[in-house]
Amino acid sequence: MTIICTGATVDSTVGHNDHVMAYAAGFLKLGHRVFFMEHVGSRKCIDLLGQQVPFEKWIGRTRFENLMKSYGIWPRCCLIYKKGKATYGMPYDEAVKMAKACDLLVTRSGIMKAPEILEYPQSRVYFDGNPGDTQVFLEQSGGDYHLLDRYDYLFTMGLNLGMAACPIPTGGRKWHPSVRPVVLPKWPPFLGPGHKRFTTISTWKGRDTHQWQGRHSGEKADNWLRFIDLPKRTGQKLEIALRVRSVRNLSDSEKFIQSGWRLTDPRKLCSLEDYRNYIGRSRGEFSVAHNIYVESSSGWFSDRSALYLASGKPVLVQSTGIESHLPTGKGLLTFSTMEEAVAGIEEINRDYPAHCRSAREIAEAYFDSDKVLTKILERIDGSSSG
Repeated sequence: MTIICTGATVDSTVGHNDHVMAYAAGFLKLGHRVFFMEHVGSRKCIDLLGQQVPFEKWIGRTRFENLMKSYGIWPRCCLIYKKGKATYGMPYDEAVKMAKACDLLVTRSGIMKAPEILEYPQSRVYFDGNPGDTQVFLEQSGGDYHLLDRYDYLFTMGLNLGMAACPIPTGGRKWHPSVRPVVLPKWPPFLGPGHKRFTTISTWKGRDTHQWQGRHSGEKADNWLRFIDLPKRTGQKLEIALRVRSVRNLSDSEKFIQSGWRLTDPRKLCSLEDYRNYIGRSRGEFSVAHNIYVESSSGWFSDRSALYLASGKPVLVQSTGIESHLPTGKGLLTFSTMEEAVAGIEEINRDYPAHCRSAREIAEAYFDSDKVLTKILERIDGSSSG
């Protein structure tokens, strides 16, 4: 099968890029013929000083090439500027030729705006990583999201989307639930030294927020502040790779530090190796979730948490309603209250080696790219034949 994968990578985080590239690398591992294409506009072409530069001088082109090489996709790649006005990698006419021969186009994040690339593949699949945000913006504003109607299949990391317990609107669309794929050979169990701190890599503020059915989507910061006193309630060392900004008279970072957290700068995680080592040298993950995932019981599970599991690191995360989809209690634990968070840390530390083994077993059973992507292809084939 010939597959074109698309997504937003050139100005994204290392963790986001690993998720985007897991589709391309995973399909390649399954033996498919894989290409990667990404659309950028002039506003993306910014130099290190924040100044707009011509596409031909933009450093993002080199970043794109290096990323594709690290996942074994280069040179079957095309960075498309302004719907084909210029490209980096494959020439545009060659990219269009591949699109005409393409069986499946797969998009994870971002929108492919080059019409020839989007229109020619036999089938098109979109993967939604932000359940709730995506659907509410579809309902309220439209914008670029009207392009989703050009896709034949919509998948979402909101595993409960469409169920009675989840109030997220579907917009009359069929959203197929799916976890993210993990290319396990790239994420072996980490057996190195360390393992003293529970960590996570997290956002703080800055996402678009919205009102829906009388509820405010809120910020991830809202939930971090709910559990900011956790270090005072447990003897376990806790760390977050997090950038926060000052508010009122006391900066948010000082609030964390005074509560006993260790903060590190996520900008230091510049490469996949940095990212993998940060996770691997952790004792496990402790993290809250974006408020909309919790309030809507969306069934969202972090793409980052899947990598902790693959690395053999126990995961303790705020409940979003995943319990009916993923096994919890050993290797993966959830919490809703401070008391449950404290108990979860104590449970992991009580039999740490067993939780590490279970974490990797969950990754192999539920997140292995071979299984996740094969299931997706089967679902598409089944829908087509039906």
